[in-house]
Amino acid sequence: MRIKSYLSTMIASSFMILLVACQPQLLPTESSGASPAPPEQSLPGTVVATGLNGPQDVYVAEDGSIWVVDSGMGGDMQFTAADPASGGTRVATFGMSAQLVQVADGTQEIVTMLPSAMVGEGRQAETAGGGRIAVMDGEVYVTVGEWQDSFSSERPELSGTVVKLVDGSPTLVADTYALEASDNPGGFGLHSHPYGLVSGPDGMLYIADAGANALLRVNPADGVVETVAAFAGVPGMPFPNGGRNGAMESDPVPTGLVVADDGTTYVTLLPGFPFILGSSKVVQVSPDGTVSDYATGLTTMTDLTQGPDGAMYGVQFAIFGEQGPQFGSGAIVRIQEGAASEIVLGGLPFPTAIDFDMDGNAYITINGIGAPGSGQAIKIDGLTDMSGQPMAMR
Repeated sequence: MRIKSYLSTMIASSFMILLVACQPQLLPTESSGASPAPPEQSLPGTVVATGLNGPQDVYVAEDGSIWVVDSGMGGDMQFTAADPASGGTRVATFGMSAQLVQVADGTQEIVTMLPSAMVGEGRQAETAGGGRIAVMDGEVYVTVGEWQDSFSSERPELSGTVVKLVDGSPTLVADTYALEASDNPGGFGLHSHPYGLVSGPDGMLYIADAGANALLRVNPADGVVETVAAFAGVPGMPFPNGGRNGAMESDPVPTGLVVADDGTTYVTLLPGFPFILGSSKVVQVSPDGTVSDYATGLTTMTDLTQGPDGAMYGVQFAIFGEQGPQFGSGAIVRIQEGAASEIVLGGLPFPTAIDFDMDGNAYITINGIGAPGSGQAIKIDGLTDMSGQPMAMR
């Protein structure tokens, strides 16, 4: 992930690039040295997984096991990528360094490795690897990597795709970059970063593509990908956005999602620079693709899930100030319609995702940015007391 003092003048459209463009060191190299240690802070709950590189999702299986996926650290294959800030290019690498991890009976095990792309070096590095996990009919699915037309290499296998775990190995299910290259639903640069992933009540997989700025639907039986909705830019940019034909707007950047029983999809949007407090939101997408606001006044929302109490819970990654994201400003938010959402747990260091067991205990990935191996998943007992009003969701 790329981390610098503050955001450059150009806006990147994928979630990972948005988060890392103005943050402290994430992936230090031998030449740049180790990153400064974050402030000491005692964490709530208990640690259930450690040693992760930019963890992006946690999933609680019916058997009680915990699945976690991270971004990885690129690899040995080299190529170049466009640098919108300088107008030049940056070195990039690709490799199978992202991890899909399972924790069962207190034992943490790497189930398989996944594609990871790293763009830039040292304090300018940004990575995208494993995204989100979904389980349907006993099959484990994961969104993987990103790809864009500014990359100089031929696209590696499985980058910008949805994969399924088959005999312990990732196997292609759907190619989201192929849809982006042929249809370009967002209408701007060719860029697919399949990120948010859930199974719907109709047997389909739903994807928040943070690069294409679109909600996609995948038939896991045949891999056919279709666009449900493309999200409009978010007003508020203090200068023209070259990536959006000079419009004074940020990329919407969809991240997390929940699909209701009636087919309505709720999607978190994480607009880019200047990461204004309250500029993030949850939109609802009707089955016919109509998009409308559901919950507003939120900040840097990276995930959305339904708790066993029936309420929806979102993840606030951080609050941004003049020096970038503030350590320990991440939070879990109970989502309410309109402007009524409320923080139920604060003080978290760069959380990215949340899931629940049926007892209302929450599992949260933290340190989505940080030194290599600093990522963790933690358990918070009884985050929901089962008192919420049920919603008709999966």
